[in-house]
Amino acid sequence: MFVSMNCVTVAPEQAEAFEQAFLSRERHMGEAPGFVRFQLLRPLGEDDREYLVVTEWESEQAFRDWLSSDLFKKAHRGDGQRSFGGPSKLRTFEIIDTEQPAATA
Repeated sequence: MFVSMNCVTVAPEQAEAFEQAFLSRERHMGEAPGFVRFQLLRPLGEDDREYLVVTEWESEQAFRDWLSSDLFKKAHRGDGQRSFGGPSKLRTFEIIDTEQPAATA
């Protein structure tokens, strides 16, 4: 499994608009081969302005294919026109261990 995290710094006065942009976006990621899960994480620290956009994929190749796909282009139409007050940084990871809740009988 492969995880990408886009760490997006958002100005406090832009937080609501940033969240709304995600909540109202066109959703195409679920159509991408190898896509597993998407999460938008809101910072809880008083001075923390960094949102995390987390996606999980079956493989790094599935993620790379998404980045170069027409679905990606459709999902990100108009993104270049918005600024939320700070930079973003993409980080990628390979999952090497996970734990699930114990099954209940």
